Amino acid sequence: MNQQRKTRGNKVKSKPILLAAVLAFVMVLSACGGGGEKEASSNTGTSGGSDSTEKTEQSYEVSLFYPGTPQKDVAQVETEINKYMEPKIGATLKINAIDWGQWDNKLNLMISSGEKSDIIFTAAWQNYTVNVAKSAFLPLNDLLASHGQDIVKNLDPAFLEGSQVDGKNYGVPSNKELAATRGVLVRKDLLEKYNLDITNVKTWADLEPLLKTIKENEPGVTPFYMSNSTGNGLLDNLDWDYLGDASVPGVIRKIGSETTVLNEVETSEFKDAAALARKWYEAGYINSDASTSTVFPKDQAKAGKVFMWTDGMKPGKDKEEESYVGFPLTQIEMTQPTITTGDTSGAMLAISRSSENPEKAMQVINLLHSDPYINNLLNFGIEGVHYVKKDGADNIISLPEGTDPNNRTYNPGAQWQLGNQFLNYLWDNEDPEKWEKFKEFNARGVKSPALGFTFNSQPVKNEIAAVNNVNKQFKPALTSGAVDPDEMIPKYAEKLKAAGIDKIIAEKQKQLDEFLAKK
Repeated sequence: MNQQRKTRGNKVKSKPILLAAVLAFVMVLSACGGGGEKEASSNTGTSGGSDSTEKTEQSYEVSLFYPGTPQKDVAQVETEINKYMEPKIGATLKINAIDWGQWDNKLNLMISSGEKSDIIFTAAWQNYTVNVAKSAFLPLNDLLASHGQDIVKNLDPAFLEGSQVDGKNYGVPSNKELAATRGVLVRKDLLEKYNLDITNVKTWADLEPLLKTIKENEPGVTPFYMSNSTGNGLLDNLDWDYLGDASVPGVIRKIGSETTVLNEVETSEFKDAAALARKWYEAGYINSDASTSTVFPKDQAKAGKVFMWTDGMKPGKDKEEESYVGFPLTQIEMTQPTITTGDTSGAMLAISRSSENPEKAMQVINLLHSDPYINNLLNFGIEGVHYVKKDGADNIISLPEGTDPNNRTYNPGAQWQLGNQFLNYLWDNEDPEKWEKFKEFNARGVKSPALGFTFNSQPVKNEIAAVNNVNKQFKPALTSGAVDPDEMIPKYAEKLKAAGIDKIIAEKQKQLDEFLAKK
């Protein structure tokens, strides 16, 4: 909505001397009001409705782009945010949620076209270092010092140190769990319905009896749901350290005193996981469109069509997702908590190279890390409309009476992407000690020997592009189990070598050795 100016009719004729005085006064105000701020070419407020907040001449609209489901009431939430935010920092916020299935294409288009954008979600598993190499994001060290003081104060230093590329920060990490583990989210009601025991589930293969029961008894439910656009297959959940960016080949294994970079496609772990995926696919446990589906697993689960899917685990992850899905969930952790460079950069907000006012963008990110009101408005919506507070508790919320949990008008479910999770409200089904358990979880994390190392992909950027094209050709079908791995993996490995993967591995090993030698 373009800025609206209040006008007054000239109902009274002014004397020349009075007119001159008024004009002089306006010129003085204009000269004083410049303030050196860089102003957007069009000052726009919230979209999809009128905004009663009066905009100032210096107001700048900060656009936020993140992957997620667009929300029906986003315009109302923008209006409430901007009523509060604009007087504080002279900026408004435009929220842009892009469906997960379209996110990669939208992000690539924004970067290649130079489309105006300000804050963009990024992550180690979302081509972070590749996009840094493309100069898609601005270096943030100076902006953090000048406009991000609360971020620096609140974040564990490991987040900012571990997510750097050549000593520079190109993204502000979410303040959340520092350690990470992988596992599955499971429909608890179906576990109870069939009296399924999960206490002895320790490996991916141990999940098979559960999947078999659901396949035989719940014809409308996919036992193990996968989506090509979200990286939630068995091959995406191997217990590897990808050295900061899973989109760049090369994982590490500690062999004696040596830390060796490997091509994961050539490892026994990769081959075993591909064989298990194939077995499950042929048994009908995995959805038949897994290699092409762009539907996010929790969206399918929300429709009651999914029993189990993989995700990154943390304390209370099941209850977080339960509030979105609308079915009772439980979680099963499959790996030990670790702390890697990829974990420190697992969810970040970057500032786009095309931003017309990076200072304002950083001020918005700073508010998301320090201001509970702004943070919770963005993540949960408007009190009394999208949630209500429980009696006697400032941070425990529930749905307003009469709200259909499966048809909510504002429920982004993106808290882990957007700022400081320790400011978040807790739903009434969540553990009140959740944030304390986060701290305990982080303390259990085993640090990678390469923590803090970030690969500079510039010397092999052409090879990485070629390898990623090969990955798109082969990995979705292998991950889904739709093809025979004994036949396909050799062809996959051959194509990777032709694309230059050995050169990438060698460069990664060289840089890692240099990093470790300085520790």
